[in-house]
Amino acid sequence: MSGSNPVPLPPVEPSGAARAASKPKWLVPVIAGGAAVVVLAAGGIGGYLYWNHNQLTAASGECATSYDKAVKAQGKLTEYLKSDALKTAIAVKDSEVRDAKTVGTLASTVKTASNTKTDIPGCPSGNLKGIRAVTARLDKTADVYAKTVSEVRGKAEAVNASKLDRTIDDATKVLDDSNGRVEDDKVRAALENAIKSKDGKAISDAVKAVNDSIKAKADADAKAEKEEQAAENTAQAPDNGSSYTGDTTGGHTGYTGGGYTQPQGGNGGYTYTPQQPTGNGGGYAPAPQPAPQPTPQPPQGNNVGGSGGDDGWDTCFIGDTSGKPGVQVPCN
Repeated sequence: MSGSNPVPLPPVEPSGAARAASKPKWLVPVIAGGAAVVVLAAGGIGGYLYWNHNQLTAASGECATSYDKAVKAQGKLTEYLKSDALKTAIAVKDSEVRDAKTVGTLASTVKTASNTKTDIPGCPSGNLKGIRAVTARLDKTADVYAKTVSEVRGKAEAVNASKLDRTIDDATKVLDDSNGRVEDDKVRAALENAIKSKDGKAISDAVKAVNDSIKAKADADAKAEKEEQAAENTAQAPDNGSSYTGDTTGGHTGYTGGGYTQPQGGNGGYTYTPQQPTGNGGGYAPAPQPAPQPTPQPPQGNNVGGSGGDDGWDTCFIGDTSGKPGVQVPCN
């Protein structure tokens, strides 16, 4: 087949170096730059997503912390409003404090705090701006609850302080007024020390001890005075055991009736001599009685004269030598 046309062969690809040599020089940098842009774009998107994820995570953590803080602050307020310490302060009366305004202020503050309702929102997710906004709100809520607790506690402490001031004032008055009125002066010394300590419980106990001692001394003094009065009354009362005679309802003793005695000398005259009371007659003297007429006796002695009477009797007078008046007797 010589002389005939040969079969054409396919074109041979040049080598890399040959291809590069065959391309225009300006096209090489353009291709390289495009590849770099693609790499950078891919890296920027990934980096942004990573950064955004970290920001959301951090913000969510902060929001959770603020939420817990707000819940705890709310719980502390609720707990304090129900506490025995606050109930004790609320129960204090105006008359028990030095400044009555503190009692009213506490009552008003507690009422406001009890009626305050502040919602605690939950933390959102997926929105950085929203998370941060809720976090700020939670922080403010926690602060409000904390300040409310502090305010209520402060008003309660003001009431307690005013009550202590009044307690000290009253105790000081008791200490001053009790001087010389207690059974044991040691209780006054204890009260003075309690006042200096400003311990309300110690002061109250010491005041009670002083008041008890005052009462004990007062009772003892009253008893002694009663016994003394009874002794005086007994000394002034009459002796009921002695006998009393000579009153107008009973008889009397020590009195003997009068009698006639004949004088010495044998003159035959008689004289009447009343007898005086003897013994303890109680100061009673019998009323004077008229002298009884003597029984007629036969004439004796010296007759000093006589006279006749209508009844047939002659009347004679008998006397003695003493010069006393004669006694009139019948002559027969």
